[in-house]
Amino acid sequence: MTKILKIDRALYEVDDKTKTYQYYGRNPEWENLSKEENQRNKKHIDGYTRIFPDGRKKVFRYKV
Repeated sequence: MTKILKIDRALYEVDDKTKTYQYYGRNPEWENLSKEENQRNKKHIDGYTRIFPDGRKKVFRYKV
């Protein structure tokens, strides 16, 4: 089961089962995103692997 998280100016589709995420689209409400929710979502995907459309992969590391 995937879910959509708002991080900065983007939306990401996150799969907790496989610990992966990918770009879902632009976040039209990015200016209304609270700093707390943004930080919470970044902590949630810490260590998850991002899959790019061309097949590349990158591990997200949360930095304070």
